[in-house]
Amino acid sequence: MDDTTPHSDTTRPAPTRRRFLAGLTAAGVAGSTLSAVAGEQLPADRAPADRAADAAASETWPMFAFDDGNTGYSGANAPSNGIGVRWDRAIDATGEPTFDDINAYVRSSDGSLYALDRATGETRWRYRTDGDGDAPAAAAVSDGTAFMDDGAAVLAVRTASQARYWRSELDGVVSAPVTVTDSRVLVGTDAGTAYSLSRDGGAERWSFDAGDSIAAPARGKDRVFVANAAGTVFARDPVDGRARWQFDADARTEDVVPVVSGDRVYIGDDDGTMYALDRTDGRVRWRVNLNSAVVGGPAVTSNTLFVPTADGTLHALNTTRGSERWSVDLGSSASRKPIVTDDAVYIATEEDIVYARSRADGDEAWRADLPVNDPSISVVDGLVAVVGGLYVAVETGSENALDRGSFDAVTTRWTYETDGTAAGSPALTDDALYTVDDAQVCYALDPTESGERWRYETDADLTGPVADGDGVYLGAGDGTVRALEAADGTERWTFAPDDDGSEPFPAPPVRWSDLVVAMDSGGRLYGIDRAEGSERWVGNVDSGGTSPAVGGDRIYASSPSGVVSAFDAASGEELWGFRVGTTIAAPAATADTVYVGDRDGRFHALNVESGNKATERWSTDLDGAVRAAPTVAGDTVYVGTVGGSLYAFDLEGNRRWRAEAGGAIRARPGVAGDLVTVGSENESVYAFDAADGSERWAYDTAAPLRTTAAFGNDTVYVASAEIAALDPPNTVQTPTPTATPSDTSTPTATPNDTSTPTATPNDTSTPTATPNDTSTPTATQTDTPAGTPTETPTATPTEAPAGTTPTGTPTPTTTAGGTTEPTATPTDAPTPTTTAGAGAGSGGGGGSGGPLDGLDIEPDWLPYAGAGAVAAVAALGAAVKRFGGGGNGGTGGTGGTGGKQADALNWGGGLDDDDN
Repeated sequence: MDDTTPHSDTTRPAPTRRRFLAGLTAAGVAGSTLSAVAGEQLPADRAPADRAADAAASETWPMFAFDDGNTGYSGANAPSNGIGVRWDRAIDATGEPTFDDINAYVRSSDGSLYALDRATGETRWRYRTDGDGDAPAAAAVSDGTAFMDDGAAVLAVRTASQARYWRSELDGVVSAPVTVTDSRVLVGTDAGTAYSLSRDGGAERWSFDAGDSIAAPARGKDRVFVANAAGTVFARDPVDGRARWQFDADARTEDVVPVVSGDRVYIGDDDGTMYALDRTDGRVRWRVNLNSAVVGGPAVTSNTLFVPTADGTLHALNTTRGSERWSVDLGSSASRKPIVTDDAVYIATEEDIVYARSRADGDEAWRADLPVNDPSISVVDGLVAVVGGLYVAVETGSENALDRGSFDAVTTRWTYETDGTAAGSPALTDDALYTVDDAQVCYALDPTESGERWRYETDADLTGPVADGDGVYLGAGDGTVRALEAADGTERWTFAPDDDGSEPFPAPPVRWSDLVVAMDSGGRLYGIDRAEGSERWVGNVDSGGTSPAVGGDRIYASSPSGVVSAFDAASGEELWGFRVGTTIAAPAATADTVYVGDRDGRFHALNVESGNKATERWSTDLDGAVRAAPTVAGDTVYVGTVGGSLYAFDLEGNRRWRAEAGGAIRARPGVAGDLVTVGSENESVYAFDAADGSERWAYDTAAPLRTTAAFGNDTVYVASAEIAALDPPNTVQTPTPTATPSDTSTPTATPNDTSTPTATPNDTSTPTATPNDTSTPTATQTDTPAGTPTETPTATPTEAPAGTTPTGTPTPTTTAGGTTEPTATPTDAPTPTTTAGAGAGSGGGGGSGGPLDGLDIEPDWLPYAGAGAVAAVAALGAAVKRFGGGGNGGTGGTGGTGGKQADALNWGGGLDDDDN
């Protein structure tokens, strides 16, 4: 018998729980499909005709929790016994993956929407949103349009052309996945406002204030249901938003979505109570206490409710009376609401394990301990999709357990978003990770957890950073070089040249002994006292723009005119100049050789062993211009080109191998152990085997990657449009490169006399210094009257004028297929009444092409250089721990002392001015 006992209107504080992250983009589902599944329970024992109608739906996963009732049920024939991996992709994916009959869709942490080939996982296209990408949620797709959150707005994008259809701004950041019905897009914000927007134009049809952050809304026949975090469920008329009834749970319902099936609405709270409410009037049909907070919300079939709780239990309850059918211990709390098919229930835990369990009795069918973080899952015929940094497509196979150690893939460990796009690669010390962005901010981050230690904000563009245990050194666009205290970011000193030039310092400085050496855009090279900021000496080249390089007791600088100059590091005396040819990139140096590439695509090795002159030891042709410094590691020198090739040469100029990065390389390679990493303009970082150049792994970044990896703390740090954390596969080994000159070009020995310009030492020093156990739950049949169909204020339908004209269509980044159509202009949709909300960001973007950092090797850190908003990519512990070992630390910095890094890298140099 149904209960009629009045429910309590009181709420009480709930335990803090991990934020429930909603899922990802859905695509390509016809409106009729959405209509068929909306609010229905989709039982397993449906008539053949009904089940045939569900066949198309089993090939797709249209939106978060599958349908607009948030049921989490699909008729898909998903793997429920043995499993195997079909493919995996490292694209910093987040939230619930979705499908149409052609593509798999997923969001990345920067807010982008990826369309992937269902069979191979290859990118078909990518659409970048305008929002801040804080926690992108699931998109829903209907009739070829993807609907998704975009910061403080809802965005509609045509999936065929990747053209923007419409975008409607809201009063706050979207707090959960959008829900799409036949004619409406339902959404809530963190400001507590629930919206019903026109699906065809984005016009606001109605809205109301729910008083707290809103979970994904649900639709059930003649009602729309909105649950806020405070524990209130609102039932509204789907057409005009009028209040139908309101129900208050006994505790908060933090991130728990309402679920609608048949004539019931289900909601769970943070005290562990599960409620079944009458869809029509809100009275409590039954309630049961599960002794621990409900996580995410239930999944439902015709007769069973599957409810996860924070104590790690999965409960199966009878939908009629709430009695328990079975329960199982998952070992840890679920991280999401479950999903269910005719054969199995699928659930992910906070230990990042995905389980398939029998729907009948909860027995384990298989488990997958995948290299993912905070996984979300969805299912289609023949496939279980798991997303959490890495995207893993699991298919039917012979295994009943998968282990993360068997994956040859990279995963995301953590991400951090800076205010802008980075203007330099990260610099790593024992204590912190430092980076700068084009918002004129320098950051100190916790290298293991991504938390911000401090930030330094200024009104000048910054380059660098270069860091040691005590200081962080930056070049600035206002013609100064700055030193910050590493501990707290306070300004130690600011150096400004004595002359009136005030030329900017567009490239990072380098360190040598007790000096910081920096070159301004006019070609003046300054030796600056690291402790006091006073000028020790000044030298000149014909023009500047790149970072210098350190080789033993000499500083090498290159100029756009094609001259490499050598200076005595202690005095600044110019020793010689050598013309290489065309405009050149930054150099790299060892004790006896300087390596540099030019824009004609030729790579040069200069013999500088004598100290007072240079001769060309060898040179060789490459496939394109060189725009960044090379890297020397052990007996190999690596150089990249704008043609997208990465070359490895031995020190005699014999080519060992050549690898393709898929796009222009504008940052020096990074080397650690037997891995060589390089960033590409095609928005990826690649790791190649140092011995033979074979690709070990690749990771899609959020923007063109113009930065170099840094290694340390069992982590590989890479600069992209954000700070991300990747966990590469455990196959890293210390290399023993073998020369394979069979595929080599023959280097050309070209001796050449050098000129010796006059040295210009300078002892002036007037910088501007600025110091500065539970029993089986029993359903409690309480007599609760109708769910307070009180006279709550009705929503005010918005009579908006017709004709929403969508804004300009962004140019999509496409990998395959998809031609951009003109921006759609709906003619019959009213204009939404929108309010610009807080939290909208720039949506990321390509790196600014800032200079490569000029850094030396210290025992405990290995910084690199470039530009982009930083991505912190965490490498597999067992792999990176093998990076250590190493004898002579090379020629960087103070002449190159030994350290924890395996090989000697020669830092200095950067992108030319026009790469900034």
